[in-house]
Amino acid sequence: MARIFISYDGKDREIARTIEKGLLSEGHQSVWGVDELVAGKGWGELMPRRLAEADAVVALLTENSQTTPSVWCEIGAARVLGRSPKQVALLPVVVGLTATPPNLGDILKLWSKTTEKQELQRLIQEIGSAINAHLETLRNEASRASYPMIFVSHRHKDQKIAEALADMLTSALDIGQVDIRCTSVQPYRLRFGLNTGDRLREEIKHAKAVLGILSPDTLESSYVMFELGAAWAQNIYTCPLLARGANTADIPSPIHDLAPAQLWVDSDAQQLLDNLEAELNLKRKPGSSPQVTQKINKLVEVSRPMPALGATATSA
Repeated sequence: MARIFISYDGKDREIARTIEKGLLSEGHQSVWGVDELVAGKGWGELMPRRLAEADAVVALLTENSQTTPSVWCEIGAARVLGRSPKQVALLPVVVGLTATPPNLGDILKLWSKTTEKQELQRLIQEIGSAINAHLETLRNEASRASYPMIFVSHRHKDQKIAEALADMLTSALDIGQVDIRCTSVQPYRLRFGLNTGDRLREEIKHAKAVLGILSPDTLESSYVMFELGAAWAQNIYTCPLLARGANTADIPSPIHDLAPAQLWVDSDAQQLLDNLEAELNLKRKPGSSPQVTQKINKLVEVSRPMPALGATATSA
């Protein structure tokens, strides 16, 4: 739930108290209670601190507050905080006015013609719904911005395969660069300065799919084994991708029972796109078929089994 700051004129204290009580009953918290008194502290000292603690500022606008400097100061501070990384929500609640208050024409407002109990209860429900919608939007934005949807686990020696795989995914599916983590390929690498182990652990935990590129010698990599095992343990969609002639014996425990895709087989690459589309509820990019075919062919080419040592070409 959210931390709420209620801005109001002293003459409207009873309305503010009713709104605060209703929001508290829904589980929200007040960072500065309507009836709170703090000995030795003034408004000018406390207001910036309490506002900065809030997730949402409910500004009560009535005939009384239209010319109240403190209310407009708090609204101005909330506007600034709304553009800060915290993105504090400003919710003007207009009660008993027939026109939009000045300087608020660009912000969604909640209206009530009267202060009757039934009308205030409706208003409280709308305020709560607006706050919850704001928090949900922030959670979705943070999740999308902070953690990639698809994690490509691979050894750095398989960089060309990982690069071809990422190119195929972004060409075919409606996803962007931030939706893929591929640590050896630009622009999907980690940002400089991050703690690699901690960050990768968090990204796997939040991923929707982990794709593990397995070559015949991948079992030598503890990182790939860790990443695939961690994804499987957390019930994340985990897909072994065989390359360079790897077979089921190269799939590590405990995921050896998962059906693998052979990346040097174009129909398997195509099915991988179909499966990700369904599993992650993604959409195909319109008109991308010719480009996707080229990307699949490139992936097939770099994933083909390596010729055996000492093998010679035979003539027909």
